[in-house]
Amino acid sequence: MRMLASVIIAIQLVLLGPLFLLYGQVDPCRALAKEIALRAEAAGGLGVAIEDAFGNLEVNARRDIADRSTGECVVELFENWGGRVTGAAE
Repeated sequence: MRMLASVIIAIQLVLLGPLFLLYGQVDPCRALAKEIALRAEAAGGLGVAIEDAFGNLEVNARRDIADRSTGECVVELFENWGGRVTGAAE
């Protein structure tokens, strides 16, 4: 029984550890919102500067993805990571 519990905890650490290390949270939708905000901030531009001055980019991104399921957030997060690796702009 302890072995099973240890395996489950190890699997959770492997799956959720990167989210916590990269974004400080384990919710995939919040991590996606933070990823979107970080990408927008890195891209810069006048629209981003205005939006950042009157609100928080991450909060606005959360509002935009509020209707997505956890599975959809996970898929989109992996697509964003793939875009980083391949250098594709989103």
